[in-house]
Amino acid sequence: MKIIDDAIAKIQTLLRSGYSLSIGYSGGKDSTCVLVLTIEAVRRMLDAGEYVPQCYVTTSNTRREMPEMEQYMLDKLVALSIFIARNNLPFEILEVEPSLSGRFTWTCIGRGKLPRYVGQSRDCARDEKIVPQQKAIRKIQKDSGGNVVMLVGSRFEESTARANNMAKFKMDSTTLTISDGMYSYAPISYWELDDVWDLLVGVSQNSDGESRYFRTFVKNFDDLVTLYRDANEGLCGVIVGDSGAKSGCGSRFGCAWCLVNGERDKSLESLLDESERYMYMEGLSKFRKFLYNIRWDMNRRDWRGRCISEAGFMKVTPDYFSPRTKRELLRYLITLDVLELERAKTWEQKWNANEIEHTEENRVLCGPMFNFVTWDDIVAIEFQWSLTRDFNESSPAARDWIDIYDFGVRYHIPDVPESPRVTIPSHRWFDVNPVLENSISGIKGLLPHRDEVLNFSESKELEVELGCGFEYLSMVRSSFYKLNHIPISEFARVCIHKGWIKMQKRDFDEYDKIARRSDYIYKLMIQECPTTDDEITECERLMTVDEYLRENSISDQAHEEILSSLRLKRLESQPQQDIFGAESIASVVPIKKVKIKASDNVVTESLFSLEQALTQQSLL
Repeated sequence: MKIIDDAIAKIQTLLRSGYSLSIGYSGGKDSTCVLVLTIEAVRRMLDAGEYVPQCYVTTSNTRREMPEMEQYMLDKLVALSIFIARNNLPFEILEVEPSLSGRFTWTCIGRGKLPRYVGQSRDCARDEKIVPQQKAIRKIQKDSGGNVVMLVGSRFEESTARANNMAKFKMDSTTLTISDGMYSYAPISYWELDDVWDLLVGVSQNSDGESRYFRTFVKNFDDLVTLYRDANEGLCGVIVGDSGAKSGCGSRFGCAWCLVNGERDKSLESLLDESERYMYMEGLSKFRKFLYNIRWDMNRRDWRGRCISEAGFMKVTPDYFSPRTKRELLRYLITLDVLELERAKTWEQKWNANEIEHTEENRVLCGPMFNFVTWDDIVAIEFQWSLTRDFNESSPAARDWIDIYDFGVRYHIPDVPESPRVTIPSHRWFDVNPVLENSISGIKGLLPHRDEVLNFSESKELEVELGCGFEYLSMVRSSFYKLNHIPISEFARVCIHKGWIKMQKRDFDEYDKIARRSDYIYKLMIQECPTTDDEITECERLMTVDEYLRENSISDQAHEEILSSLRLKRLESQPQQDIFGAESIASVVPIKKVKIKASDNVVTESLFSLEQALTQQSLL
């Protein structure tokens, strides 16, 4: 009990020092532990008649959560809301989502950016979870004028990588960390796995409504224990302890097809093996395996680079998924959504016919457990594909949606072999100066045809108009058999004109450049109609866009020579200066900027100093 009381006391120190607190609640054991401790800290202060600043519970829905965890979270947030209201606690629940630019449907299926694989940084977690919560906290700080401390459930014992990261940012249970204006504190940083589960079991109520430690916002965490146990082949540290199966309750629930943990998602696989009730997630396991196996397949890459050099050359490199692969991924996800709808309908019929036991678990399964591609996602994906002229047909994403939902077409995920790791080919450079200099006629980009006026809706960040997907799909349905007469480039203009896609003005200029480069490349393809010899048939065939770019680009070395020549010309064109005649050499010689590491930009404050300050105040 001492370790629990110590953690509660430290949280109370922050509250008494005037800090508002925000708990990043993911539903996992560690964040649940921090939430329970904070609620109890607040409750004890209120019972003692003390003032407690406003506190917050933030939760981020990535829009591709593991369905079982998402359902669990829904139940717990309802219980938490009721508990807060009944006990008049100063808590506000903030549910946030990633912005459009941070969603998987936009980044991977729309743009083609590869998902994060094992050994890579967890940018996805940052974009989809951390950044949305930080935005919410920054807004609170701006509106209230106070400082909000984010309480996190990070523990040194979790893993070596987590311990190193915490040390980098100087996070522990005795230190308040300040980084980039954000305050954070890890109250259970030194707790072991047994300590976490001891608290969660200790606050659970028995049949008489009594608990070993104190009551919290739910009667027990039996469903969380079951979820962790089923995700670890039926073993759980609550039962066997650290010595028997420490990995048991160390199971982690990432997103529905998280790839950063390696070849296998052991938690998801264990759920599928443990019980038939989890089998609705089998398609998610197949989708994850497909993504993992195609990682090194260079035939699934798009060579059209996003980088333009100062010499006016486009980088030619296989950094992104090809249009064909992006469309495959979309078709698979939409098919999974429809199959889940069909499963839920069948399950509901069995429920109504009393063919299955009327349990709470079976009642929940009467509804669809996930829906990963929404109507609005279709608009966002379509906008990206239209910008880069990915397909010869118009509205490809909407066509696929209608094929699957209306016409009953199904795209089942194939079991492809894992592509062997290969060396990424050296990048090359393709000259796009003609389009940058506006010397090519017929290149419109995002500009409307026939000098029409293009309306533009500006916003602080990239966003899709809520509900526009329904309007768009209705339009496509009504013109489905006339789509071949509409160029794919037209949709990007329609999106902007109707306000379906909103962005900053500077972003519009960048998207226009992307569209113009795409138009230029395809204009060259149409004019030249390039061909090559087929290695198998030994006959002449048309080149792909990727082949054309590689064939007509220059090497990195040749590009460096052009850059050197360009820089020399710029230097020669500049007026000569006498540095001894200048007031400061800094006005003549450029100062090299020093990049500050994240760990170098961290300020800390000891909780002991806060406790001393509170003690001195009480003596006055």
